[in-house]
Amino acid sequence: MSPAQRQAAFDRFFTSLARRCSQRLGLGYAGTIRKLPPPPLPGESPGTTRYYLNAVAADASGSGLVELGGTADAALRRAEKWAETGKGPAPVPAQKIKRKV
Repeated sequence: MSPAQRQAAFDRFFTSLARRCSQRLGLGYAGTIRKLPPPPLPGESPGTTRYYLNAVAADASGSGLVELGGTADAALRRAEKWAETGKGPAPVPAQKIKRKV
């Protein structure tokens, strides 16, 4: 798989994970945002990328960013390494959450 194909797979994984997180939080999904760290100064280690869900309130009263943390962040870090190196298992897009009625 080429680097461009791995990046596309990572993007699909990121989107599916963000959609699942928005469902779990009871929010509408509006998109994803990846905030890259600024370039490090000489001798400093690079910062980490931060991942956000752009969410809409259930009553459509407003929107905002929700940082993906915890297990979502850990899954994104693994997928990010895979996209960069191609080593390890490919990320599998998240399944849609089914709500009980």
